Amino acid sequence: MTAGRGLMARLVVGELLADLRTWVGAGVVAGTAAAVGAVAACLLQTAAESDAMAAVALYPIAGVVVFFTAVATLVVLSSIAQLTISSQQRSHALWQLIGMNPRQMRVIVLTQLLLVALTGALIGTVLAAPLVLPFCRWVLVGSSGLQGLPLRFGAPAAATVVAVVTLVVTLGGRRAARAASRTSGMALVREADPPLAPMSRRRRVGAVVLAALVVLLVISVRDTPLEQVQVPLMLVGPLVAGVVITLSPLIYAPFLRTWTALVPSHVSASWFLAAHAAAHGTARTSATTSPLVMAVAFSGGLYAATNTVRAAVAVQTGQEPPAPPLQTAVLLIGGPLLLAAIGAAATVFMSGRVRDRESALVRAAGGSHGVVLLGAVWESVIYAVTATVLGLVAVIVTAGVAAWATADAGGFTTPAFGAGAVAATAGAGLLLLLAATVPTTLLALRRDLAPALSVD
Repeated sequence: MTAGRGLMARLVVGELLADLRTWVGAGVVAGTAAAVGAVAACLLQTAAESDAMAAVALYPIAGVVVFFTAVATLVVLSSIAQLTISSQQRSHALWQLIGMNPRQMRVIVLTQLLLVALTGALIGTVLAAPLVLPFCRWVLVGSSGLQGLPLRFGAPAAATVVAVVTLVVTLGGRRAARAASRTSGMALVREADPPLAPMSRRRRVGAVVLAALVVLLVISVRDTPLEQVQVPLMLVGPLVAGVVITLSPLIYAPFLRTWTALVPSHVSASWFLAAHAAAHGTARTSATTSPLVMAVAFSGGLYAATNTVRAAVAVQTGQEPPAPPLQTAVLLIGGPLLLAAIGAAATVFMSGRVRDRESALVRAAGGSHGVVLLGAVWESVIYAVTATVLGLVAVIVTAGVAAWATADAGGFTTPAFGAGAVAATAGAGLLLLLAATVPTTLLALRRDLAPALSVD
């Protein structure tokens, strides 16, 4: 047993060092999640330790920030954890061949994930600690009565952030760890990019629960006074996006294949390769697309709800209220958007070995460097467009519900769809994907074909 434990310890450390690209990406995302979570923790601690009047004013804001942050954290970290584990199936097959039993393999995988998540969360929290209070002061400038509020972010709050991020990452990888423990030795001769896990019972139950919450929320906002309806309307977009992401095994691949097929394959060889790579690599496609779906839903949904309510107030009173200041938008969705963007870019960076092998195969078949590079660009475009269209589902639902909910109070108003916010989010997401894809592709093109085509 002692020898077994020693081998397990060597595997934990050795595999972390052997595949730094994947684990560093996961650690960066965990650190980003901790930095974003620190803002929510600061607001909660401040509200809990403030006088009653200040707490009443701050708790609603803190609640929305915590909700948005929690949704973003669950989606991004779960996707990262699953991609991190599933992308190393060949290593898991080797572990089985050297005598590791399923329980030992599961322990090794979860230990690796826990170490990386804990390290990333600690570094992210430490780096964020001196910036949290100044940032919160800046974003609260536009909130009436909260400008001079003494903010607090102590060691207990920081420790809670680290613990929550570590727990979410570790729990998010449990299912993938179980799958890793059952990896067959045949994985050594299969492609390195595993298929997306099928629709599980847990996902089906989760989708039903989220859909039920959306229905209950829609029913409740109809009777909510106009001056109070904006906050619940902000929750519609994230919940609808949650339904879409939960149903991703049923939605992503068919939708991606359908819309990319609109471009004939003979038009561009690079487009053909990119479309098939995105459709075939469903695990990494899901991990890249889900954070961007959430980002579009958050930004577009926020402005769809806000602008539709403002239009209803203008119809009722004859005067449109001013738009919320930039600080308010940054406070509510800035952190989740940052986490989503970093998460999406990290998935591209983490799956670099698979991409290197794919580009080497194209070159070995006679494809030029230009075809490979343009294919990488098209693949980023495909991810961004797919995520934007699916995220727009949540935005459209939010706008429609907002127009319906405010009809009695202000008369029918044309729903706003937050087009500017959606375009800005989609554009920023595409730029980040390109920044993660193009440099790594250029580096891959400079390497010899033989090492890239060899089995790890």
